[in-house]
Amino acid sequence: MIIRVRTNIGIWRVTITSPPSSITTQTILDTIAQTRPHVVYEAPLSLDPKCSEPIDTSRPLCEQHGVQMRDGLMIYCKVDSSTCAENTVGNNNGNTNDTNMSTTAAASEPSSSTTITKRIIAKDGTIKLIHTTDTDPSNNKSELGFRKGLMPLRDIKKSWTLNEFTAMDDKYNFKIKRQESSFVGVEGLHLESGAVESFQNYLRRFQFRQQRFGYLYGRFVEEEEDVKEEEEEDRSHLRQGWGARMPQKNESKVKKNKKVIVEAIYEPPQEADADAAEGFVMLEDDQEENVEQVASLLGLRKVGWIVGQPPRETGFQFSAAEVIMAAELQLECAQGVEETPFVTVRCTVGDEGNVIVEAFQVSLQCMEMVAEEALDIGPNPGFCYVNETFTAIQEGKPSPTVENNFFLTLVPIHGYQSDMFVTQFPFVNRPFDDRQQTHDEMKRQLTKSGQAGWTFIDLLSDFALLLYLCKFLDVSQDMPKICESVKDREVLLDDGYKIIISSMAGMDGSY
Repeated sequence: MIIRVRTNIGIWRVTITSPPSSITTQTILDTIAQTRPHVVYEAPLSLDPKCSEPIDTSRPLCEQHGVQMRDGLMIYCKVDSSTCAENTVGNNNGNTNDTNMSTTAAASEPSSSTTITKRIIAKDGTIKLIHTTDTDPSNNKSELGFRKGLMPLRDIKKSWTLNEFTAMDDKYNFKIKRQESSFVGVEGLHLESGAVESFQNYLRRFQFRQQRFGYLYGRFVEEEEDVKEEEEEDRSHLRQGWGARMPQKNESKVKKNKKVIVEAIYEPPQEADADAAEGFVMLEDDQEENVEQVASLLGLRKVGWIVGQPPRETGFQFSAAEVIMAAELQLECAQGVEETPFVTVRCTVGDEGNVIVEAFQVSLQCMEMVAEEALDIGPNPGFCYVNETFTAIQEGKPSPTVENNFFLTLVPIHGYQSDMFVTQFPFVNRPFDDRQQTHDEMKRQLTKSGQAGWTFIDLLSDFALLLYLCKFLDVSQDMPKICESVKDREVLLDDGYKIIISSMAGMDGSY
């Protein structure tokens, strides 16, 4: 099981092999200590981003209030960034040398009664051994390590060949190169106009001064093109037009690429926070499972995310925190460092007040570096800082930073009017919005049925409204039948559901 630990310096992915029912906070801390033996916690493992709700250490994680055990479960803590160096080379052919790990961790504990020796070069050029009581691992172990934060070579293996050393060293080197094209096909991103208009209208309420994000739900669509042809003789002169078939020719269709169609936007619970690296703080979402289940019932999936940004200088597209978050979401969608059409959309305002909506992806190399935790957030948000354990090589020489734009690829974007959904019901998790999700809003929307060509199922086909119904109807029993009628209009909605939903809205009495 993978548990994500969000710290003030980034997200750690902790893989635990124990049964989910037996996982405790100590299990998580022990697993983290295998690769970060010196980490100091400034705030304990908690269930909320502010670390104000520490996890009860006396009970397993599965028994904690509000915790749903699943891969990717997010918990929070705050750490001393100077103590988080990672020992990532404790593996030999995939097996962790626990003895070396524990020995290194134990040896690094300061002791007033121990001394160590250091080699220094005297003024006359001679090498001398001196004794010191400075046993701070950050001062001494880093000098002995193969790389900063890693163990010394002799602790990893007693003898090395040049090829072995070079192969291991290459794991920590990244030759930075720009990716010319995205993983989305030529048709690009089709973004539902009503959904993105609602998103940007809410941003206008705060003059785009507060950052906000949402998940895009839709479909990845495969395109096909006739490319494989078998023929004994050349008959190209018989072709009558683009894509026309030729007589007695065997043709097969293969996948060419993908386009992305966005049908709806869901904004999870969040708080705007100018001090946070991303500009916002993600909160625990008790509706997450309902959102994913309803999306699946409608034939949708998470295909991207959208972030609202304040005005920025020309050329500054994404901050380092946003680039890293985009890479993490692409990794999650692709289930590893693989090509994926998952997109990142930015929504901001230009100098003249015009709204700018653009779509991007981060490169495969960026995904790989984030997966290896080689990128950090630094003082300049326009650059990703390279973790000291790794080396980024640009133009033939090491560089401590990489400009964010090197990791970005542009995705063509098109306006799109959904023929399945409407976007009229208020969005959830929007504080200070003029409209909130209520039964009165349901009534206002559903009473349009029979007017201007609207049908009841047309007005019910609103992603935000369907999620609102999940609070009152059974998600596993009722919602599949309702969603089936939304997805396929030839499947008539049962009159019983019409009566129940109308009653809830106060159209024919109370529910």
